[in-house]
Amino acid sequence: MNIIFPDYGKEAKLIKGKTILAYLQELDIDINASCGGEGKCGQCLIEIECAPGSISDKTEAENELIHDDVHRLACQAKILKTDRHVYIRVPSLHHLRQLHVLESGEYRTIPFEPFVRREGERVSMDGGEYAGAIYGIALDIGTTTLAMHLVDLETGEVLSVTSKENPQIKYGNDVISRIEFTRTGGDILQRGIRNVIRQMIIALSDPAKIYDVVIVGNPVMRDLFFGYSVESLGKSPYEPQSTKSVSKTASELGLKTNPRAWVYGPPLIGGFVGADALAVVLATELYKKEEICMAIDIGTNTEIVLGNKDRMIATSCAAGPAFEGAGISYGIGGVNGAIKDVRIDAAEVSYKTIGDTKPIGICGSGLIDALAELLENKIIDGNGKFSGTEKEFKIAEGISVSERDIDQLNLAKTAVALGVNVLIERYGIKLEDITHLFLAGGFANFTNTENAIRIGLLPAIARDRIKKVGNAALEGAREMLISRIKREEAEAAAMRIEHIKLEEEEGFMEKFVSELYFQNYL
Repeated sequence: MNIIFPDYGKEAKLIKGKTILAYLQELDIDINASCGGEGKCGQCLIEIECAPGSISDKTEAENELIHDDVHRLACQAKILKTDRHVYIRVPSLHHLRQLHVLESGEYRTIPFEPFVRREGERVSMDGGEYAGAIYGIALDIGTTTLAMHLVDLETGEVLSVTSKENPQIKYGNDVISRIEFTRTGGDILQRGIRNVIRQMIIALSDPAKIYDVVIVGNPVMRDLFFGYSVESLGKSPYEPQSTKSVSKTASELGLKTNPRAWVYGPPLIGGFVGADALAVVLATELYKKEEICMAIDIGTNTEIVLGNKDRMIATSCAAGPAFEGAGISYGIGGVNGAIKDVRIDAAEVSYKTIGDTKPIGICGSGLIDALAELLENKIIDGNGKFSGTEKEFKIAEGISVSERDIDQLNLAKTAVALGVNVLIERYGIKLEDITHLFLAGGFANFTNTENAIRIGLLPAIARDRIKKVGNAALEGAREMLISRIKREEAEAAAMRIEHIKLEEEEGFMEKFVSELYFQNYL
């Protein structure tokens, strides 16, 4: 007997003890399992039609996360009997939700000197005959999203932009869960990311006119794409196989471009600080600054760089996916219907959603607002506990924030705050010595900075020193695409950045505990 997915025309043999999630992943059916199948995020919702006793009973995790009698969690539901067919439906909501992705940073005028250029009726770098245009691709592979620019390599102009959800998210929302998946999942993650990138390229332009590609990402994302093992990043000392830059032909990687095109992956800095952080350094020109600056790209894997032209240090923080909605009762990504702004006035709540549609959950910016407002209105104390008998606060009909959610957000916030403080201490300066704080990435761009400072997610720097720089990682990739000089400067900067491992800091646990909870309200 088989497990059957009628909406996809796919099926497989029933195996006792196997989870529904395992089937979905093996058959490459889209499902969000952001916690890596641990029953924590509540996102892998399915509907099951089967004979009684064919599927395991609801688990404690399901009873806590599911608030109806229709759905199950694919990661928790296991096959118990194999004598009758089992039918599975994935709610269509998964396919309707399109993430709102920050697709650009600040375009800067830089020296225009691409590696590939027109030379009479030929294309340099043995690119063959000139076919009317020379294009390049700049791509930021984020843990959650992909953002791509199509660039005219004869003018430097960005012709088009596109973005998609990272398909690997169905196997886990953080880099550690994806490293774990590679141990049993073969090359599924590699094939998935390459397939989506191939589709994005085809949708943007005539692939035959694309001659150069620059791809940035954290060490796990970069190396999974290029086909390198990430096993070493999953065990001590948690370092990539190599931090050197990578160049491969597009045909080697299965990308649809001009057959002579090359794909360049900039150097990694070390540990989980990757080419995306290097691209931020390039885009903000932190490596050229006289004054001391800090750049923070907040995400599942948060990267922080501190310094100037004389010295730069960097670290990564395992903030986890809480601020992207994973593991939060009604958390959700930045999709239509996600609550993005929250205000509380005398216990009266007002909010705004992405797309101004009916609320279906609450995303990261909304969670930060909710936390700050709950603290400001003394509905919760500095330890994140409700002052009354209630253990949750209603934001909208059917959507609330619980003490358990606040605990998860507290841990994520603390990881970032610790990273900031350790770098400041290691650099030997005070917070007020930082002249500019650059906030990179979509999360920071859409977040209320004042509220992020209130809850301790961001350092309390004077507001006129804080600057949101958009998707600076993608901008850095664009600069490396159109400028040989910038690519060389990025290579040189990577050699100069000192990587700091937080877990190796003396008194690490004591420092972590000292940042726990919401210090401004204790």
